[in-house]
Amino acid sequence: MGAIETLPRVQADAALTSIKEMVPLWGKIGAALYAALCTRIPEEPELVEIVSHGLASGSANHLFVAVHFLLLGGDRNDPLARYYATLTEKPAPPEEAFPDFVRFCKKHREELLHIIKTRTIQATTVERCKSIMPLLSHVAQLVGEPLNLIEVGCSAGVLLTFDRYAYEVKGYGLVGAKDAPLTFKIELRGGPKLHIPRIGTRIGLDLRPVDVRLEDERRWLLAQFFPEWRAGYAQLATALDVVTRTDIDFFQGDALDLLPEFIAKSEGPLCIYHSACVMYWSTEAKVALNALLLKASRDREFYRVGIEPSDGQAATSLGSEISVAHYRDGTVDNRIVARLTTIDNSVMTWLE
Repeated sequence: MGAIETLPRVQADAALTSIKEMVPLWGKIGAALYAALCTRIPEEPELVEIVSHGLASGSANHLFVAVHFLLLGGDRNDPLARYYATLTEKPAPPEEAFPDFVRFCKKHREELLHIIKTRTIQATTVERCKSIMPLLSHVAQLVGEPLNLIEVGCSAGVLLTFDRYAYEVKGYGLVGAKDAPLTFKIELRGGPKLHIPRIGTRIGLDLRPVDVRLEDERRWLLAQFFPEWRAGYAQLATALDVVTRTDIDFFQGDALDLLPEFIAKSEGPLCIYHSACVMYWSTEAKVALNALLLKASRDREFYRVGIEPSDGQAATSLGSEISVAHYRDGTVDNRIVARLTTIDNSVMTWLE
């Protein structure tokens, strides 16, 4: 059994609860189609059963991404496609989509199950760079430059290119190059002085890294977006082009197996970070991660940055807690330093 298959899943009864809990969240973020589908999925036991194979912290979304992936590929002419804003300029009313959704899922049941069991949710939004930039700016001020990076759950490596973009910070001004391929608007409430740090090595670890040079892999990433989020869809397409021009070393496997070697081999200032990744891990895996980092810190100093939903909030929260941990001499100083309160990472409130 591969590492992906061992990730926590949900049972049918828990899947039903998860589906119902997702309805208000989809509504809040403007995902009208997914909100309408989640309202009706509990009526179809076969769909609930498929959802139960999804990752525990996002089981319903796992199904939606798999369906979107198939539609973006060879099923663009299926009647279900007319409800997807990514596939038609004027999508049909979302509340009418359920019969076609049921038919599509039953027709493609085996394909969907295979996708759900062999691919992780890799909802990398380039907008997360809005929170990555201030945090790594902060870490670089503490530990020095060039800052070497290891991202856990890197997907396609989009967040490893945060320094390639510009940031229009409310009340602060532009941080980054005026001719950057993307410029993001952010609001920072408090926090240290900002700058784009010099980056040394970039290493991405993932159970299934995404090679954005392959059309099929790009399609998987683009399928992560709910259909109405056209702006995010376009931004990610631009960011994937940036990734192809950036020197990133990708490694496939379980981070718990890979990290000790890469930490030991690294030289100079080091920051390990993860974003909307560890939320999918079991409690045992989270404990094991901290233990191996403590052990590795006996021989070298490094920082860890985490941007994850608060415990118990993975399914329903729009915000995330931001932690910065300083590992040294077998000990760790871990602090919650900031919070994000918007889905697009546009507002960060520093707590210290």
